[in-house]
Amino acid sequence: MPVTVTDIRVDPHWIEPYLESPWVKLMSAIAPPFPSPEQAQDVKAWNHFEKGIFIVTIALAGLGLLASIIVLLRSCCNCVRRPQARPSTKPLICLSILTFLLSAAGVIIFFTVGKTGARNTVSLFKDVTNDVVNAQAEGLSLEKLGTSMSTLLSDTIPKCPQAIQPTLKSQIQSPIDEYRTKLAAYNDAIVNLPGDMQNATSAAQDITEAGGLLAAPLVLVFLCVMAIVFIVCATRGGRGRGHCSHCCIRMLGPLLFAPCILVVTLITAADFLGGVAIGSFCKDVDTNVMTYVKHYADAEVYQVVVYYINETGTNPYLEDLNQASTFLGQSRDMLNTYESALKQACQSPEAFDTLLADSNQALASVSKVEKMLSGDHIYSYYKRAVHEDVCVTFISGIGWLFAFQFVVGLLCLPCLTFMADTFFARWTYWHGSGGQSFLAQELRV
Repeated sequence: MPVTVTDIRVDPHWIEPYLESPWVKLMSAIAPPFPSPEQAQDVKAWNHFEKGIFIVTIALAGLGLLASIIVLLRSCCNCVRRPQARPSTKPLICLSILTFLLSAAGVIIFFTVGKTGARNTVSLFKDVTNDVVNAQAEGLSLEKLGTSMSTLLSDTIPKCPQAIQPTLKSQIQSPIDEYRTKLAAYNDAIVNLPGDMQNATSAAQDITEAGGLLAAPLVLVFLCVMAIVFIVCATRGGRGRGHCSHCCIRMLGPLLFAPCILVVTLITAADFLGGVAIGSFCKDVDTNVMTYVKHYADAEVYQVVVYYINETGTNPYLEDLNQASTFLGQSRDMLNTYESALKQACQSPEAFDTLLADSNQALASVSKVEKMLSGDHIYSYYKRAVHEDVCVTFISGIGWLFAFQFVVGLLCLPCLTFMADTFFARWTYWHGSGGQSFLAQELRV
């Protein structure tokens, strides 16, 4: 039996529409138009589509490069004014906490939303693959059963009177032979499909497992925040004058903070690139799926995709199977018609019973395979995987990840490095060249 997906599919309904709808609409709105079906083989149309996506991505990467350069330049200059009051760590600590919370929220929401959609898609791929593997196994079993029936008829008909032998051959054995021919054509057509589906499932699973790396920039931001907080706490807790701490912050600028900002920006740009591409793909997803398949796959695969999505045309996998079922049904009907002749005139009651049982078993198996590969059954998988998981849940996870990475990587972290550098410069001046010892300042307080 086909594997049921409703029992294993994770569907956190509480995330709709609060976390999903905004990003689905936004990514679809800003995405360039996907090539039309008429442009499926137009290389210029695909190049124009790719350029439209990369322009915004390159601009975003350039913004991160600019932020990194600013952080580097800030580490090389000392333009802090003389403090009029003792520097406070509260703004620095508050921004650190905010950055940490935003980073944690980004990771949690991505794994709750985006990874859920990816895992559901992989589960559905596995379900389809299982059905295809079972359909192939049933086809091979049916072919063996047809061979057995043909052999049994070849042994039985010569035992019958000469007058009815031509009738039995034309009415019973000939449909069985046609059934075998059509079934062999079905098996030849589907022979590579299980392997292709297994490869696609493995690729989707590898992408899903590697998808967790998309949240790695938030971990880098967290490490930068912890480094700043540690230096601040060490300075304040040890009642130091801040010279070493200021030196550490200055050194971490080019060694940690600037590279981290650049890495976060590049991965954020890659996230945005994927989100915009999926957003364009999902504007008219059914049409775009057919366009994509028409561009990258052969004519037979395109014909199958059109059949399942639009319910038009023919399915080369089911066409041979349906014809095989028709011939097998004709043979069974003729078996029932010539029951008495086979049992009495041919003196083969056991052969008749075997042939009838095999025919019924084969028709049941054919019906089972037809249900596995039916349009309604396959489209239910497609709708869940593409319409719901990819074009709603997954794209929303990418959108939220992009938003949090942009905020913490291009806004919070540069501001935090500026504030840390300014704080330690002022702290050093206040406790050093400001002319007041640490003990005197403590007594005043």
